[in-house]
Amino acid sequence: MKALLKAQQGEMDAVLLYQKLARLTKDEHAKEQFLQIASDEGKHASIIKGYTGKIIRPKSLKSNLVGTLYKVLGHNKTLKILASGEMKSIAGYAKLVERYPKIKEIMDDEERHAKIAMSLMK
Repeated sequence: MKALLKAQQGEMDAVLLYQKLARLTKDEHAKEQFLQIASDEGKHASIIKGYTGKIIRPKSLKSNLVGTLYKVLGHNKTLKILASGEMKSIAGYAKLVERYPKIKEIMDDEERHAKIAMSLMK
């Protein structure tokens, strides 16, 4: 249950993170992609909530940190970090998928998110 709650928090935090990136980017295509990913992350949190039964509020720390990274490191380096984070989350979900089958859908989305992040690099 602890791993699920951590994952649920991560998904909720990711909603804010991708919404923040959508506000920061000047690239309209990237903005659309970030907003779609934010929506997906919200769905993931909802799937996990179905298992935990808990309502979790997003924390803004990660989104603020990524916002700062975006301003300091720039678009490409920030996206590389995000793609790496998406892939890392897949590894974490792999440990849960057997017990919680709907996690597979989340894993597939996270892989797609990593590919999107890489494709948005200029």
